[in-house]
Parts: sequence; structure tokens; C-alpha cells
Amino acid sequence: MNFKQLEAFYWLTRLKSYQRVADHIGLTQPAVSARISGLEDSLGVSLIDRTEMEFTLTEQGHEVAEYAETFLNLSEALTARLKVKQKRRYTIGAVGMVTKTWGVTLRRKILTSPGGELVDFHSGSNVDLKHQLRSGALDMAFVTGEAGLPQMPNSFSVQYHVGWVARPDVVGEVTRPMTPDELRGLPLILYPHTSPLFGPVAELVDETRRRPNSRHTGNSLGTICDMVRSGYGASAVPLAALEREIAAGMLVEIPTTVQLAPLDIRCVHVNKARKAQTEAIFALAAQAAEEWATAHPRYVSFSSL
Repeated sequence: MNFKQLEAFYWLTRLKSYQRVADHIGLTQPAVSARISGLEDSLGVSLIDRTEMEFTLTEQGHEVAEYAETFLNLSEALTARLKVKQKRRYTIGAVGMVTKTWGVTLRRKILTSPGGELVDFHSGSNVDLKHQLRSGALDMAFVTGEAGLPQMPNSFSVQYHVGWVARPDVVGEVTRPMTPDELRGLPLILYPHTSPLFGPVAELVDETRRRPNSRHTGNSLGTICDMVRSGYGASAVPLAALEREIAAGMLVEIPTTVQLAPLDIRCVHVNKARKAQTEAIFALAAQAAEEWATAHPRYVSFSSL
């Protein structure tokens, strides 16, 4: 059994004529017949019911037709993927916290390198980036530890301190660390279920109990930060995302009696087939992350592995 035999059989199931298949794939009718016969011989079954006047597949023929379609779809996907690679574009996938912080530094470094204009960034959630990875669309990926993907060896990680923040007119004067029960009394901005912060935050404020105040939801970190700035409520965020607003007094960091775990971001995928380009970009990523963490030590830390 080979791909050409499956291809001929697939088109035969669609066109239902040996001559039409021959015309479609540029063969003679005897050549098409030979490929179909060869496929049947290799599988040891009859795929076509030759006792019928009209073109009819056997039960085994219907099963093989499904597999043939799958193989052709995979072939088309692979061909398209290789054509994209021939264009030399390189795609980096990263969660929003990266693109809002050291990803900016990385992009600036890449643009000063040869071919930097052909490097694209895809910013998304863990769920989105895992889907992109499965489809082969990413050449490098940075996600949080909650994605459940193994970290690349000889890599690095960036830890973002997660804390509660709100506008002063939302939280009032805070004279001591707030307990989880006191946090529950505030209007809160929560995360979607797909976020790595949904579980820890919901557990901390015990969202299974009666809600004494408003509960809003943002669909991304950027949206939640905008809602905090607009005064919808308090939220637990990687504080580096709002560092300037906190420093300016527009927002206040809320001390709490119970701390949330830091958001740990690491590299989980690199395109080894493009070794030289990948190594160069990865080195720039490590530099960018370390430089950014050094410049923002209050809420971010960098570690090499």
C-alpha cells in the first residue's frame, strides 16, 4: 500500500469513474485500475462491489475511504506547512503577560537582527497556544506552568508576583492585610475558566459561597486590567502588568493575609528543524527576559535552568 494508491482510491470514491480519475490526476485509465487493484491486493480485501451495475463500495471500501481522506488531508496540511516554512516566516506564541512585558524588548531585539521583519508574534491563552502547537503553527512557545507542558531543557523561567489591586475609590483605606473573607466583600473581577488564575482566585475567595458583592469577568488579562483601571472592582493580577499605575497612585496594591502563587512562564517548544534561527531567537528571548526582570525587580524574577 502506498500514498498514490490511496490517492487514486480517494478520487474514485468521489468521481465514481476510472476515466474521470485518470483525467483528474493525469494518468491513463489502466494506470488508475492498476493502482486500485494493487491497493486491494495489499489489503487483502475487495474495496469495490463489482457485481453492481453502478459504482458501489464494499463495507471495507467505506472504511478505507475514510482513512484515504485522512491521509490526503494530512498530506495537504504538510505541504501547506512546508510552503509556509519556505517563506522563512517564524512565529512565536506567548501568553499575554509575556507580550505585555519582556516580549516588547524581545521584539525590539529581533527587529535589529537580520530577517527580523519576518518574525511574527501570536499572543493568546494557554488553551489557544496549545491548540496552535498541535496544529504546527508555532516555532517557539512561552506558556504558564498550568498548561501542563514540559519545559524545554537548558531554558529559563520568569516568575510574576500575583497580588490584589484596585482603584482607591473601590477599596477605600487599607490599614492592614485583608483576609479572604474581606476580599469577598469587595466587587471582584474574575478570570474565565480557561485562565491559570481562575482556580486559585476562586478557591481563595470561596466562590461557591454566597456572593456579597458584584462579580465581573474579563476574558483576558488585558481586559481585566482595563476593568480594574475603570473601577469595576478589585482583581488578582500579575502586578507587573499594572506597575506604572500602582507607582503613580492610580491603583493601590491590596495587602492580604493569604498569598497567591506566582505566575511561572516558561518555554515549552522550539522548532528544532530551524536550528540556527531558533537558537538565535531563543538567546535573544533569554536576554530580553533577564533584562526586563532586572529592571522590574519588585514584581518579576528571572531564573536560568
